[in-house]
Amino acid sequence: MNTKYLTGKLAVLLALCLFGCKKNEIERPEFNATVNKSTYKVGDTVVFNMEGNPDFVTFYSGEYGNDYAYIGGRTLDIKSFKLAFQTRVRNGNQPNQFSVHISNNFNGKFDIESVRSGNFQDITSMFTLSTVNTVYANSGEVDLTPMVTDKTKPLYIGFRYICKPQTAASGPNGTQRNWDVRELTLKTLTNIGETTAIDQLSGAWSLVESGAILEEGRNTVNLSSGLITLRGNATAAGKLVETEAWAISKAVDLNTVILGPDKSIPVKSLSETLVPLFSHVYTQPGTYKVVFVYTNHRIEGKKTALKEIEITVEP
Repeated sequence: MNTKYLTGKLAVLLALCLFGCKKNEIERPEFNATVNKSTYKVGDTVVFNMEGNPDFVTFYSGEYGNDYAYIGGRTLDIKSFKLAFQTRVRNGNQPNQFSVHISNNFNGKFDIESVRSGNFQDITSMFTLSTVNTVYANSGEVDLTPMVTDKTKPLYIGFRYICKPQTAASGPNGTQRNWDVRELTLKTLTNIGETTAIDQLSGAWSLVESGAILEEGRNTVNLSSGLITLRGNATAAGKLVETEAWAISKAVDLNTVILGPDKSIPVKSLSETLVPLFSHVYTQPGTYKVVFVYTNHRIEGKKTALKEIEITVEP
C-alpha cells in the first residue's frame, strides 16, 4: 500500500481526534466579583458586583457556619460537661441497691469481668436520688469536668444495681426494690454554647448482669424511650441469690464536638442567568475572607475556581 496514502490518512484521523477532544473539553469558568470599598460598619449592606456566566456560583461570607476554610468540617473543644437524670424507686426496702458511676478506662466490652475491672468511679453522692415510693426525683445537674482527667479517652456512664439475697422485710437484707432512670442528659459546653452529647435514648444502654440465677426481663431498657429499669429476682429460688446488674452507656467523646462542614449560600444555578449584584449584611465586627466558588459542570467533568475578597467590618 502507498506509504504516502497511509501517512495522510493517519494525519486526518489524528486531526479529527484532536478536534473531538477539544470540542468536549470543559471551558474554564469566567467570573469576577468586586466591591466598591473594603471597610463597612455592622449592619451595612455589602454589595458585590458580579460578571461572567459560570454554571454555578456559591458564596461564603467568612462568618461562622459559612466559612470556606471549614468546608472539610469543623471541630470544637469541649470545655465542660454536666450530667442530669431522674430516678424513681418502687416497692421493697432493701437499702443501697442503686449507684451511679463513670469511667474513661473501660475497654468497651460489655461483660461483667470487663465492667468490674473498668475502673468505674462511684459518684452517687453527687446526685439526689428518689426516696419517696413511686415519685420521680430530679438528680440535679452536676459538673463532671473535674472528675475526668484525661479527655482523650471516651467516657462511659454506668448505673449499678445490687440485690442481696432477699429476706422478709424485717430481715437483715430486706426485699428488692425497683429502680427506674429516665430523662438523662449529658451536656457539653463549647465556645458556641451548650449542646447535648447524649440523652436517655441516644445513650444506647447495654445491660450487663451477673448472678447464679438471672430471671429474664427483670432488668430492661425500653427501646422506644431508653427508660432503664433495674430489679432483683422475683421467684422463690431467685430470691435466695445475690444479683448484680449494670446499665452502661455508649462511649462519649468529651474531647471535641464534630459539627460537620460549613455550608455555602447559592448564588447561581445552571438554569439561571447571573445577576449583576449580590448583597450580604454582617452583624458582627471583624475581618472576613469572602469566597465565591464558581464552577462549570458538565457530563465530561467540572472545573472550579475561587474569587476571594477581604472585608473589614467595624462596630
